[in-house]
Amino acid sequence: MKQDEFRKWLVAQGQTEAAASSRVSSAMRVEQYLGDLDLVLAQEDRDSVLNRFAYTAEDERAGRPNPSPVQIDGVLRTGLASLQQALKLYHSFLTEQSNVPDRAEHHALVDSLTRKEIDAAMRECDQLGLKPFLARSGFASPQVWVYDDGKEESYPAKATVAAALGHLPDGRALAAKEFFNGFGEAQSYAKLEALGYRILRKGAGGEDGSFSRDRIEGAMDAYDQFRTSGAHADAFSSFGEPKDFWVRSTRPRQDKRFPTKPIVGYLLGKTASSFNGGWSQPGDAAARLHAAGYVIVDQHDTPLPIPDQHTHLMRGAERARLVALNYYIAPAREADMTSVTIRASDLARDISEQNAFPTICSALGGKKFKDLAGYTALQSTTPNPSSTTTFTFNLEAEDQEGTAMADSYAPVQGQSAQAIAATTNLILYGPPGTGKTYQTAWEAVRLCLGEVVAANLSGEENRDRLMAEYHSLMKEERIEFVTFHQSMSYEEFVEGLQPSTGEDAREGPEELGAAVGFRLKPTDGVFKKISERARLDSSQAGAVSRLDRTARVFKVALGRRQVEEDRIRFGLENGLIHVGWGGDIDWSDERFDDFDQIYNEWRSRKDADATGHDGNIVVTYSFRSDMQIGDYVVVSDGRDRIQAFGRITGDYYFDGRAEFHPHRRIVDWIWRDDAGTDRSRFYPNAFRRHSVYKLNQSLIDWDALEEIVSGKRAAVADTTARDYVLIIDEINRANISKVFGELITLLEPDKRLGRRDGIQLTLPYSKKRFGVPQNLHIIGTMNTADRSIALLDTALRRRFTFKELMPNPSVLSPNVGGINLQKLLTTINDRIEYLFDREHQIGHAYFTGCASLAAVEDVMRHKVIPLLSEYFYEDWSKVAAVLGDGPQGPSRFLEARRLAAPPGIAADDFSGERLRWRVKDQFDFSEFAA
Repeated sequence: MKQDEFRKWLVAQGQTEAAASSRVSSAMRVEQYLGDLDLVLAQEDRDSVLNRFAYTAEDERAGRPNPSPVQIDGVLRTGLASLQQALKLYHSFLTEQSNVPDRAEHHALVDSLTRKEIDAAMRECDQLGLKPFLARSGFASPQVWVYDDGKEESYPAKATVAAALGHLPDGRALAAKEFFNGFGEAQSYAKLEALGYRILRKGAGGEDGSFSRDRIEGAMDAYDQFRTSGAHADAFSSFGEPKDFWVRSTRPRQDKRFPTKPIVGYLLGKTASSFNGGWSQPGDAAARLHAAGYVIVDQHDTPLPIPDQHTHLMRGAERARLVALNYYIAPAREADMTSVTIRASDLARDISEQNAFPTICSALGGKKFKDLAGYTALQSTTPNPSSTTTFTFNLEAEDQEGTAMADSYAPVQGQSAQAIAATTNLILYGPPGTGKTYQTAWEAVRLCLGEVVAANLSGEENRDRLMAEYHSLMKEERIEFVTFHQSMSYEEFVEGLQPSTGEDAREGPEELGAAVGFRLKPTDGVFKKISERARLDSSQAGAVSRLDRTARVFKVALGRRQVEEDRIRFGLENGLIHVGWGGDIDWSDERFDDFDQIYNEWRSRKDADATGHDGNIVVTYSFRSDMQIGDYVVVSDGRDRIQAFGRITGDYYFDGRAEFHPHRRIVDWIWRDDAGTDRSRFYPNAFRRHSVYKLNQSLIDWDALEEIVSGKRAAVADTTARDYVLIIDEINRANISKVFGELITLLEPDKRLGRRDGIQLTLPYSKKRFGVPQNLHIIGTMNTADRSIALLDTALRRRFTFKELMPNPSVLSPNVGGINLQKLLTTINDRIEYLFDREHQIGHAYFTGCASLAAVEDVMRHKVIPLLSEYFYEDWSKVAAVLGDGPQGPSRFLEARRLAAPPGIAADDFSGERLRWRVKDQFDFSEFAA
C-alpha cells in the first residue's frame, strides 16, 4: 500500500497528523492479514472486503466471535469499526487521487506559468462568461480577483490559475477540488503578482469590498468547509486554535462563532504571523470586523465589552446602525420578510453598550439609518427612548399594499397597531364574554388568507362567512384548536410515549408465528404536528413538492454490484424494480395478499421444509404484498450506498417472458445518481442482505432524504409555504412550564427556523432535532377572571404580544323588548369595577344573542347572577349592589328578607342583621328602560 501518499492525503483532507498516522497503522494491520491492499481492493468489491470486518450491536450482545482474520485487543466492535473506517478511507484515497499532481509537482507547475497562459485563461472566461467559467471546474463565488492594468475586466484569481495550467505544454486544467488539495492559494497569488497582475479582494464590479457583509460571510463559508472537509487548508491550517476573540455570523448556521484571525487572514491573504487577532490596534482582526459592523464575542457567544482605552473602536450611533443593518435588516431581506422588529435592549446587548438607549433609539429612528437600510415605513412603541422601545421596519417596496390593518386593532398600551399585526405569538385576554374565542377565528383567517379577505369578513353580519372559511381551513389542517386544562402535559402537547405493536419499526416481516407484544413509541402531539406541517408546506404554485412523510420506504437491490450491472441498469432505465426470489410462481392472485398464503404455497409447491425466514417467502411478501402503490423505494448500492429513489406507481405483475427476475413493479424514479450517495446520510442502519424489505420508519431522516432527492434544504419552511395557526384556548389554565418545556425558547420570533438566532433542540423522546418554523402563528386566549395575567408575565410576556379585549356595550342594541342593553351592561360593569376590579366585568357576548325580553331575563337569571355570585364568593349583598338592589331600596332582581334570631340566641350575639337573599320570579328592568 502507498503509506506515505495515504498519510499526506489524509492530512490534506483535514485530519491531524496523529489521526492520519492512526488510520495508516490500521490499514497496515489489515494488509498483514489480507495481503497487498492495492491488489485486494482492485480485485474485490469494497463492500465485500468491509463485510469481513462487520460486527453489529446485535453480534456484540450475542457474544459472537471475531469474524475477521485480524486479532483485536480491547473492545471487539470498536476495534473492527476502526479497521473498517481505515479501509473506507484507503479505498477513497485510491479512487479519488486519479492523476492529480502532488504538492511538489503543483509548485513546479505554478512556477512555470507565464503571462501567455494567464491571458489565455482570461480569454476563456471572456468567451464563456463568468458563471460558466467558474461552474465548469466547480469553483464557488470568488473572494479574490486578479486584473491587468491594461484591461477593464477583473477575473477570479483561483479559477484563472487553475485554467491557465491547462495551457502549459502537456498541461491539464485543475478542478476546484484538485486545486485546494494540491497547492497553496498564497503561492498562486504571489505568482500572479510576480507576472505583473494586481490582486484585489473586491466585487466583480471593481468596488473595494474586502470587509463587506457578503465577503465576511463568504470567508465564514470557506471556514465552515475547512472545518468539515479540510478545504481551504492552505488558507486556514496555519492559524491553529482560537483563543480569545470570535466573531458572530449574521446568517443561520449550526455554529455561529468564528475565530477572528483566520477570517481576516482569508480576506486579506495574510499569514497567521503577520497580524493579531484582537482589537488593540486598528489593523488587528477583531478591530477590522468590529468596524465592519460585526459583533465580537467570547467562546460562549457573549458580546465582549469594548475596552475604554481602545478609542479607535467604533461606538455610539454609527456602530448601532451598522450592527442593526447586518444582524436584523439584511437577514430579514434574505429571508424575504416584509418587516423586521428591533428592540432597543437587544441591540444594546449586541453592541455592548447597555445604557445607550437614547443613542440607539435616535440612531434607528433617524434619516441616516433610513437611507442606509432602505425601509419604507417605521413604527415605534412608547416610551421612547427606553430599553423596551421597539422599532418595526416595513421592508416592502413603496408601491406594494401595506401589510397591516392598523384600524382592525385596539393596540396594547405602549404598542403600535403595526407591532401587533406583525406578531407571531398573540394572546387575547380579558373578562369572560368579550368575544376572545370568536376573535381568534378572525385572527386565524387573517393570518392564513390575508388582510383583504379578513377585512371583508369582519362584522357580525359576516359571521357565518367567517366561520365557513375558518372551518374550511381547519379541514385543510392549517388551523388547529386546543384547549388547555389543569392536567395538560408536555406529552400531549409536544411529544410523548404511547404503546405500539412496533409494526412501523420492523425491517421486513417477522417469521410466521413470532411473538406479539408492544413497545413504547414516540408519538407527536398537536404542537409538533402542526409545526411540521407548517415547516414542510410548499403547496403554492411553482413550489418544489415535498416528500410524503407518511409513506413507507423500502430498500430494493436490483442485482449484485459489478456482476449484474446490466440488470441494475435495466431497472433504472425502464422505470421498474424486479426480483428473482419467488421462483416461477405467478403471485398475482389476490389471495397472496396474505403472508400465510404465500408461506403455504411455497411449502406445498417448492420446499416443504421452508421456514418463515426463507428468502423466497420473506422477499415475495415484501415485494408483492407489503409494498403498496405510493410507497417509496431506494435502490441500494452495497450495504452503505444508494443510487436511486422512486415511488411505486404500479401493482405487482409476473412477466413470464422475462430473461431474468420475472417479479416486477413499475416505479417513477424521482432521483438517480450512478455515483450514488452514502446511506448514512438519511438512515443509520447498514442495509440488510434481503433483496427487498421495509426500512424502520422511525429511523428515517426525512430532511436528509429530501435534501438528497431534490437538493432542497428542509430544515426551514419553503419560501412559498403558507401560514399556519395554532389556537390555544384558556392558555392560562395549564402549567405553562410543564406543557411547553423547552419550547418556551423556540417560540420567540427570532429563535424560529431561518431567523438570525434560529435554534433547533433535540426532543427528549424521539431524540430528533426540532425547531419552530416562522410561518406558524400561535394565538392564545386568557380569561382574566380565572387567573391574574401577572402570573404569566415571566413565562410568556417576552414571547407573546398581549391584546386586551374588554366589554363593548356599543355592539348591543339600545332596545330589546324595551330594555337598553347598552345601559344595562355599562351600569353592571361600572359597579363591578367599583366593588371588585376591571378584570371581572361581564362581557357583551352574554347579550349579543338576545332578541326579546324573555331572552334577556334568561341570561340574567341563569348566567349573569350565578357568575356574580361566584365573583363575590356568595356575598349576596355585593351581588345586590351590582344589580341595584338593597335591603332598604328597590327590589328589581333580588329580594331580601330579614332573619330573626333563633330562640335562645340574642340578636346582639351577631354583628349586623342577617338577610336571606332570593332571586325574584319576575325581574324589573325599569332602571334600564329604552
